[in-house]
Amino acid sequence: MKKIAGVICVAAGVAIGAYALFVIRYPAPVLPRGAARATRLDRPPERPFIMFASMAADDTFYRLALAPLSDPAGPRFVSDLRCERLDFTNTRGVCLTTEFEGLTARYVARVFDETFRIVGIVPLTGVPTRTRFSPDGSRAALTVFESGHSYADAAFSTRTTLVDTLNGGLIEHLEAFAVSKDGAPFRRVDFNYWGVTFVDNDRFFATLATGGIPYLVEGRIGSKTIRILRDHVECPSLSPDGTRLAYKRTTNRRGVWQLHLLDLGTMQDLALTSESRSVDDQVEWLDLEHILYQLPSSQGADVWILKVEAAGPPIKLIPAASSPAVVR
Repeated sequence: MKKIAGVICVAAGVAIGAYALFVIRYPAPVLPRGAARATRLDRPPERPFIMFASMAADDTFYRLALAPLSDPAGPRFVSDLRCERLDFTNTRGVCLTTEFEGLTARYVARVFDETFRIVGIVPLTGVPTRTRFSPDGSRAALTVFESGHSYADAAFSTRTTLVDTLNGGLIEHLEAFAVSKDGAPFRRVDFNYWGVTFVDNDRFFATLATGGIPYLVEGRIGSKTIRILRDHVECPSLSPDGTRLAYKRTTNRRGVWQLHLLDLGTMQDLALTSESRSVDDQVEWLDLEHILYQLPSSQGADVWILKVEAAGPPIKLIPAASSPAVVR
């Protein structure tokens, strides 16, 4: 894994402006008077559990935390790893974070094992925003903002990098893949990729935005090819059985997203209207019937659960938490 840092070389430092931006984007939440702090476990819970970034207004802020799947809002185990976005599968995890040396920001991804031991460090080129593993843990997709810091910002720019988490090294930046649309080569200067979700260690879905339109694309790592499937799909997330994609779609208001469900067999699309709030997140599937996602709150963020294809309101699952990952 040490080879990763040598292969993916970046200049990650910015000074006072970046520091001010970080403070604005990631303010430590203020704990309301009389509010309870999260009770801690003295050891990791048995699988299955939910891994997430703690948003509690104490010394666990942005620490990697775990809670039993049987009691997600209950006591949590808190590790020493700092995470803004995270994912975990098999025996590999990754934490994307911002660090400071004085007033200089440094963006990194730390790959870790099931004991939270760091096995690799990947320098990043900007503010962390999305990450996903392939099912076997051998591939990871890392997405950052290189300019602009919101998907609602018309001037934003992202970079998505694929890395080998087992042997170390860069696989490729998605910008280097050959793209086709309607069977013909397709290339524009404003390509932006984000929201990768893996089918296996070769095939994946993702979002490619160009000309102000976000497209659902399907990619192959081995051939370094991507084909455009349909428009207006952002941050797809593949269901555990591989048959559906949960994703977000813009409404007629900039910066407002509605959750949707796409059946990959029939390409039938369903708006998940039980969630009426804007969800700017790449959802996590809890099981075949439920999805998880984060929403801003007075505590920074909370994790919510929604039953797909059924009426009923969303339910707050984990207070003071973000970036959930289900570990089975």
